[in-house]
Amino acid sequence: MKKIVSSIIVVLSFFLLFGLAGNVSAAIVPKIFVDGNRLHSDVDPFITKGTTLVPLAVLSTGLGYTVKWDQALQQATVLDDDINIVLTIGQKIGMVNNGSYELALAPIVVKGRTMVPLRFVTEILGFKLDWKQVEQEIYLTSPVKVPEIIEPTAPAVQTGTVTGITVDADSTIHINYSGSMNEPTAMLLSSPDRLVIDLSDTSYTYDLSTSFIKGQTEVTLDGFENITGYRYSIFSNNPLTARFVILLNETPTYEIVKTDTEVKVLFGDMVETEPPLTTPPATTPPPVTDIPNKDIYHVVLDAGHGNGDPGSVNSKLGLFEKTFNLSSVLKIKTELEKNPKIVVHLTRSDDTYLELTERVAFAENIPGLGKKADIFISVHANSFTTSDANGTETYYSNANSKTLAETIHPHVVAAVGLKDRGVKTAGFKVIKATTMPAILLEVGYMSNAGDVKVLFNEATQKKLAVEIAAGVNKYLKLQ
Repeated sequence: MKKIVSSIIVVLSFFLLFGLAGNVSAAIVPKIFVDGNRLHSDVDPFITKGTTLVPLAVLSTGLGYTVKWDQALQQATVLDDDINIVLTIGQKIGMVNNGSYELALAPIVVKGRTMVPLRFVTEILGFKLDWKQVEQEIYLTSPVKVPEIIEPTAPAVQTGTVTGITVDADSTIHINYSGSMNEPTAMLLSSPDRLVIDLSDTSYTYDLSTSFIKGQTEVTLDGFENITGYRYSIFSNNPLTARFVILLNETPTYEIVKTDTEVKVLFGDMVETEPPLTTPPATTPPPVTDIPNKDIYHVVLDAGHGNGDPGSVNSKLGLFEKTFNLSSVLKIKTELEKNPKIVVHLTRSDDTYLELTERVAFAENIPGLGKKADIFISVHANSFTTSDANGTETYYSNANSKTLAETIHPHVVAAVGLKDRGVKTAGFKVIKATTMPAILLEVGYMSNAGDVKVLFNEATQKKLAVEIAAGVNKYLKLQ
């Protein structure tokens, strides 16, 4: 276990904007001590504009946490057990565990060393900080950490028994059980791709448990779109836990539903992530091959997620999908409305959240207009369990949306320059329940470092807006 001083220095080395002794000359070199030990560096700390700047590299040396430097982004990331700090050269906003903080001075580079401001440590971690004016010395004392008292727990009691496992032709898996069962817990893992489901206080019938070979039973499946097989075992005897591992072709959309007699695992189009609309939409019209000529076309742009739903998160960089979605949609709106025949309506124009059914209802009956949109475009960024996946995808669900998807997709790829993952179909609620031509863009992967640099690049977002506007104008035959 790392000493708490490690975490202290991590934060210290980052945004500590410590206003030491007012306006002190930059020529003064303060000495820094941590629990009585002097910190040394080939580049001295210094005071400027009342703020002490210290070299990040020397503070991290030998303290047991990881510091990563991204040359392209001019960004330093510190990773520790329970803290993730991101600072960017020249920027006064730092990120700590996805929270943003304003610094007194932006980090700078001096003689090849990243110099960061000093403060907030006492407020964040509660350690004691003393400034000795005469000696020009800073003394940091680690806070006393109260050990966590863990109460002993009683052994788990079996309440549920798995009685059988079956698989439908659509890849739906049924785990039948008797007795009572808590809600299953699930996690996606990679290498290989798999979905792990744990059933607490649960075991198996005698016939199932006696079929174990080396502690588990493994079944191989052929001809299924989403899964290649599954295995099951007793993961833990105390607490008693039955584990199912489903082997995946890729990482599809999935849903786990527990009833009184079974745990059902659904994949892909079988997933229903939202209840159906109270008033079902009209029957999906036949494919559109020609858009009727109109004086005004109404386009609904949907920035996915929002507010408490951040979407995909790149925790290393402290970046949220919802931020990219909204920033891009606002730029697309500006470009589209350069054409006087296009009026744009936004499902959200700030950091708010709408349910999927609300987004559909907005597109089907635009507020203040009383009619449905001519086009619906939902903007998102993708994610995966590993950082390898990358590229751009465009999804449609209903047949009347295929031409729109095929028209817009090349423009998106041209704008961002990422791997072309193609046009695909999927049952996402916002494009499945809408009746106008509707598409969902997965512009890039939040889980891929290269994609994220592109997604959050201001110039790329502007180019994306220009290209999508060009695609919409082409689809509507307005150019």
